[in-house]
Amino acid sequence: MFQQIWRKTILIIVLIVLLLSGLGILMLELGGKTGPALAIVSGLEALTIPLDEFFTGTDYIGLNTQNFLLFDRFVAGEMQHYPGLTQWLGMIAWLMLLVYVCLITLLRRYAFLLAAGLLVFMLTISGVNSLNIGGVGTNYGLLICLVFLLVPAALIHLFFENLSLGLRTLLVFGSGIAGLVVLIYFANAPYPTLLFSENISLMAMAMAAGFLVYIGQSMVSGLYILLARLNRGVGIKIAWHFAILGTGYLMLLGLMLLDITGSLDGWPLPPFELLLPIVGLVGFLDVHYKIRSLPQPFAFPWVGKLFYLTGFAVCMLVIFKGKVSMNTPMLDFLHHIFVYSQLGFGLLFFLYIWVNFSSILNSGTAIERIVYKPPFFPYFHMRLGGVLSLLIFLVYADGIVAVQFSTSSTQLSADYYLASRRPVEAIVLYENAFERYRKNDKALYATAHLYLDQNQPTLALNTLVKSFEGNPQVPDILMLSALLEKRERVNEAIYYLEEGLKYFPSNPYLSNNLALIYHQMNRPDEALRVLEKMEGKSLTKELNLLGVKILHGKTMEDNDFDVSTLKERINLLAYINATGEEPPFGLPADSISHGHDPVNRAMLRNQLTSLQEGDNAAPYFQILDTLLNRPNLPLNEEENIRESGLVLEFRSGRVNELLRKLNGMAFRFNKNAGYYHAFAGWIFSREGDFKKAAIEWKQAALKGFTQFTPAHLPYLFFGGMEEEALFVSGTQGVDFPNWMRFDSDRQLVSNDTVKFYQILSKLPEMLGKELLPAMETLEGASNRAFLARELLLKKGHWFSDKELDALYALTQSQGIFRQESSFLSVYVDRIKGLSDAMGKSGRSSVAENAYFTPMVLAEIEKETDNEERYRLLQEASQFNRDPLLWIELVKYCRIIGLDQYASSNLALMAEWIGPEDLTELQLEYF
Repeated sequence: MFQQIWRKTILIIVLIVLLLSGLGILMLELGGKTGPALAIVSGLEALTIPLDEFFTGTDYIGLNTQNFLLFDRFVAGEMQHYPGLTQWLGMIAWLMLLVYVCLITLLRRYAFLLAAGLLVFMLTISGVNSLNIGGVGTNYGLLICLVFLLVPAALIHLFFENLSLGLRTLLVFGSGIAGLVVLIYFANAPYPTLLFSENISLMAMAMAAGFLVYIGQSMVSGLYILLARLNRGVGIKIAWHFAILGTGYLMLLGLMLLDITGSLDGWPLPPFELLLPIVGLVGFLDVHYKIRSLPQPFAFPWVGKLFYLTGFAVCMLVIFKGKVSMNTPMLDFLHHIFVYSQLGFGLLFFLYIWVNFSSILNSGTAIERIVYKPPFFPYFHMRLGGVLSLLIFLVYADGIVAVQFSTSSTQLSADYYLASRRPVEAIVLYENAFERYRKNDKALYATAHLYLDQNQPTLALNTLVKSFEGNPQVPDILMLSALLEKRERVNEAIYYLEEGLKYFPSNPYLSNNLALIYHQMNRPDEALRVLEKMEGKSLTKELNLLGVKILHGKTMEDNDFDVSTLKERINLLAYINATGEEPPFGLPADSISHGHDPVNRAMLRNQLTSLQEGDNAAPYFQILDTLLNRPNLPLNEEENIRESGLVLEFRSGRVNELLRKLNGMAFRFNKNAGYYHAFAGWIFSREGDFKKAAIEWKQAALKGFTQFTPAHLPYLFFGGMEEEALFVSGTQGVDFPNWMRFDSDRQLVSNDTVKFYQILSKLPEMLGKELLPAMETLEGASNRAFLARELLLKKGHWFSDKELDALYALTQSQGIFRQESSFLSVYVDRIKGLSDAMGKSGRSSVAENAYFTPMVLAEIEKETDNEERYRLLQEASQFNRDPLLWIELVKYCRIIGLDQYASSNLALMAEWIGPEDLTELQLEYF
């Protein structure tokens, strides 16, 4: 009873290893994880978006910002190594060896001696001496293994033959685990468990090769056994079935032989890793009948079956190890042994059956006599012929399996040095592995990464070129092209990607990256052509197709608007923002938790640009505050977030705060200071502050802003920067507007438009008594209407209700202002005191735009706290120089006891207001 329990326990352990290894191989095959990781990196490219524009009275000045388009690029990931998994695999391989040792104690004498000899051979190639126990190059590691494995097995077999299976198992496993502990404890090599696990794979490879040779004829003999068993008592002609199935299988093996020897290319052959389990299962049936039919060197049938399953498990374990570690020589070694043995032994057995037993094939009888108890000489010749066939195939392939085995060992050592962070040794071994076996997918890829880690990009580049010439691989080509792009050798990057597509036609990784290079070189038609031919990776393909079309202004098709992913929606929103349309959807910007992710940065900027009148902006301010409060924020990331904040401030109408932030941005981020000064100049120009606008436009020109138009020059000229206006006109080739003509003395020739701009430039500082007379000097109806609008917005507090109505009526006489009819009507009502709210005006609220003087004063009237009134006036006075606003500021300075500030503010007012007018203002309002 206990023996049965122990037997089942060992069987379950072996089956678990077999099942998990098979599942692992299947997952790697189906998941495409058999090569280096190829990651998707999202890149940003800026798309200029018209943010707003305003009418100057004679022309328009636009304000642009940037939205972001996302492009997905494939990059070759870091070289993956799994030291933890490797150590687990090493321990499992050792466990399988202990199962083998336990089983050989159940063999008869001569079989035990043969199995013990095989054990010594396997331990010899196991690499345990590399642990350097007692010094470099000593044999103490092998000696410890023999003491803890072979000696207990020999003692059990010689003196304790009747020992129960449970005690045998406990003794062998206990001794084996103790031996492993001793090996690791006394090892002098760094990271000994990893080194042991890597080197034990060589022993496992030898065991796997032996198993593959053993099952050489299993598929063909198993097919015959199955057909014969089915035919027993039926009498159908199975010879034809056997002939067709056997010939088909052997032809498949022949094609696989041609494929692995390089004589066949492009045929869709099944991978041997998936064919092996089928052969292994059929082989188990073969073993079952063989044990029943022939005397065996063990007393119990289950021993032979466990031997078989252990070898099967080790074989699958080695394949899984080879795939995980990308050890191509290891996998190719097993692949070659599998094909040679299956073809050699299978072909001879197939011929042996037909030549000797064709007359009784259809009988369905004498299965055991045909397969397991044949006449000696035919069977002997068949086995000898199978061995000779195997040797012939080895010679035909130039003995490549020996190179594969030794190269596998070299690469296992390189993996150990890579995982133990000894790059110099790893590089030497990887390069040696490639030189010895060129069909190596990992060696030079890992070498290139190691060179990059050591900051040697030239050596990495040369390594990848060698890889392309000797064994082209998609990850290597991707990394090679990326390095060439980084060195601005774009034509070479294109060459390698195009050549790579000849080896791997329509490969999605190569096609995608090639299309992005074409796009960056302003070759959109070629980029679109390559993307449309690209097979697979449809999400990346659709995203990049959309991005290329948008950025290069290509015609958008109807299906381009049927987006399904967040990245596509981000790109489409940028397109909608560029066209000025109202977006039909929003982005989940509230999900943003960090700003260094390109997707988050693009989502935030594009969503803020699309905000409409009445949208709740408060959550976005919280998001920006959270992003900016992160520690160790990179400067470029900070600038991007703060620039998004500028867009939000603009969309929210917070002019005061926007102008303050623009000043800080221009100071902190000097590289883009020209844009920030131009942004501020646009705001000042829209609000009619010519002097501040001229200062900002001048600074923008000095900092490299080059997008001046004729509409900008009046703000420089009438803002007191006449020479700067002439300088910008001359250096940037911008003509003055047609209405600005200069005489021979370079003096501006007066006309109605000139008078109009002169009035506008002085408007912020003008007194109420000067406003209507100034308007009367204008002749043009459009100029008068525009000035009336400006008077309402900036100077409406100076006028009576009747005058306000007349100014409003004048604005409506021109069609260009009728779209603001509702806003201006509500605005006038508020100046009159008929309304307390501006509603959704589309313009700034009271405290957010200091240039809306009537609204600021109306807010002062509503406020009951004098200190709050002073605060509002003080903030507005930083921008606005309206005399009444400043008089109110002086008044409240005195009310709250800040007489010194009151006197200081009066002194400042004296700079632009005459003494008599200043005295009159004080008498009237104090």
